Amino acid sequence: MEAVVLRQFGSAENLRLETVPVPRPGKGEVLLKVHACGVCYHDVINRRGNLPRTHVPAILGHEAAGEVVEVGPDTVGWKVGDRAATLQRMSCGECALCLSGRNSLCKTDNRFFGEELQGGYAQFMVAPVRGLGRVPSDLPWAVAATVCCTLGTAVHTLRTRAKVKAGETVLITGASGGVGLAAVQLAKVDGARVIAITSGEAKVSALKEAGADEVIVSRGLDFGSEARKRTQGQGVDVAVEIVGSATFDQTLKAMAPGGRVVVVGNLESGVVNLNPGLVIVKELEILGAYATTREELDESLRLTAKGLIRPFVSEEVALADAGRAHFRLENREVAGRLVLVPPAA
Repeated sequence: MEAVVLRQFGSAENLRLETVPVPRPGKGEVLLKVHACGVCYHDVINRRGNLPRTHVPAILGHEAAGEVVEVGPDTVGWKVGDRAATLQRMSCGECALCLSGRNSLCKTDNRFFGEELQGGYAQFMVAPVRGLGRVPSDLPWAVAATVCCTLGTAVHTLRTRAKVKAGETVLITGASGGVGLAAVQLAKVDGARVIAITSGEAKVSALKEAGADEVIVSRGLDFGSEARKRTQGQGVDVAVEIVGSATFDQTLKAMAPGGRVVVVGNLESGVVNLNPGLVIVKELEILGAYATTREELDESLRLTAKGLIRPFVSEEVALADAGRAHFRLENREVAGRLVLVPPAA
């Protein structure tokens, strides 16, 4: 089969198309014929070598959707022809955290597609069925591939972690990416006012189309005072921090008393200086958000299928162009999601 293989961490040029053996599914696994795989900034971070659980050679990609073409031994509930999409990571389904509904914190089995598990930058991939959701028959492959990591992450962030309420103001950094555009739409569905942060004028129209009430273009990412100005000095109730270390201090400055900051991304893998006094006097809550549960994926697929959330697949590109896709993503040339399409097998 053809696959994009990373044999050395570093630049996007290290992603190269190769011919490799088709993997075989084991117990509790299926073989997927990959029809689409989204390109997430997590993949960029992984390619650079900033995720310690990934070892080269590696096949990246945790946003895969495809058709089951082989079922491994002792694998119940799945058959050839079933349509499936990957969750970002595994969970055991049996530990105390899983049983309490916090599957994303499972430590018994926390393997991640594209890290410990072969990812979807390939014509075929093996997937444990605990890491799969079922794709409705009328959902396009490119959309199905991206729903989990974009809208699923937004559902986990806004509903499960932030518990956004109608009438609240939500600020979203890195809003023009796949997760950001999904979060903008979901916050509007849930009755919030949305302030979107972006670094370029070219992305304003996509954010307005997604439903953002206000768009702040901040090339220098110094948006805190402007966000407060646009809330008549009150600040925002909830912040979805997708960029991470590069915007965290400005996000804190934009918060209203009692606000909740949900950190879901850290694009540069950097650290931040935190002023405890600001957190104390405003009684801020700083929350983490990690991955998507199967229930959240099912809800995301439902919202998409009903047309309540419009997917932002900006372009479908050939699998062989994975390196170029990474380059465009790193250089902020993409609004929405790029999706890799493997050649027919």
